[in-house]
Amino acid sequence: MSLWPLILGMAAVTYVPRLLPMVFVRGERLPRRLRLFLACIPCAALGVLIVPGGLYAVEGRMLLCGLSLAAAFITAWFSRNLLIPMAAAVLSLLGLSYVL
Repeated sequence: MSLWPLILGMAAVTYVPRLLPMVFVRGERLPRRLRLFLACIPCAALGVLIVPGGLYAVEGRMLLCGLSLAAAFITAWFSRNLLIPMAAAVLSLLGLSYVL
């Protein structure tokens, strides 16, 4: 069995939802509330992907992981950088694992 139909089908399913809004909304201004709603989607999707993995990073140490995740969120809020919150999460997890 060839994998090409499967690959082409997955490519179409991924590409078509990205293409349709550009075709139908070309040149039109979206309402302000809709633009604000659409702007929140990447943050929400990222949170849904990261938070569960962050809470269960170390098996049996959910409090420790939650504290390091909180450190990452706090540094992300103030730094608006990607590397600083990652470093804060890893270093706080390492430091708290010795303390707690």
